[in-house]
Amino acid sequence: MEQLRQAVMVLLAISAVICLAAIASASYEFRTGRLVRYPFRRKVPATAEDIRKNGLALVLNDLGVLLVDFIVVSGVLLEGARFDPVLGVGYLVAGAAGFAASFLTMFASIHLRGDVRYVKRQKAASVPSAQT
Repeated sequence: MEQLRQAVMVLLAISAVICLAAIASASYEFRTGRLVRYPFRRKVPATAEDIRKNGLALVLNDLGVLLVDFIVVSGVLLEGARFDPVLGVGYLVAGAAGFAASFLTMFASIHLRGDVRYVKRQKAASVPSAQT
């Protein structure tokens, strides 16, 4: 059981680092109005204002995921502590508030992303080959 708990903690730590990197790239898009180049995007926002809205939606979405990570980590860490009823109720209330905040940030992200206009990504122009 202890190995499973450690594996879950490692996965949650990796997830938190990935979330922080995603928040950083989305913050860059929100701040500058320029896209971070991801090769797997099929649609991109149409204008700089749409890029900013999309960046803010991504920040809110990633923040919700990071909140869930922290709540689960605190729940896993609480399991090892000696049970105290006041501590248990405190964690329950804080966890419920955290999940509510996470839900609200993700809901706001979906609502904000609905206002963004997308266009198909243009393929890069191919370089003509040198024929002799």
